[in-house]
Amino acid sequence: MLNSKELENMGKAIDEIGAAKTCITSQVMKEVKKIILEKGLDAAELYAAQLTGTDQNTELSRVLTICRKNNLSPEAIAQVIDKLGVIESGKW
Repeated sequence: MLNSKELENMGKAIDEIGAAKTCITSQVMKEVKKIILEKGLDAAELYAAQLTGTDQNTELSRVLTICRKNNLSPEAIAQVIDKLGVIESGKW
């Protein structure tokens, strides 16, 4: 369960991610969520870097940077990744 400060930070991150056209495939989102929960944010950023030259890299790196800036825990980042399609649709 996330505490109130983390929920507040998550809200800030969601606002900053904002509505955009996501280009991250569901398989990549599933993999990055697994990496975040098992190995942490640094490992997930390394995974994103391996997607160099793709739109997925750019968008995934942007989302992970926003999560880091807002000090989200791996659990909170996993929730953001789960809801990324909804967040970026502007219907959050």
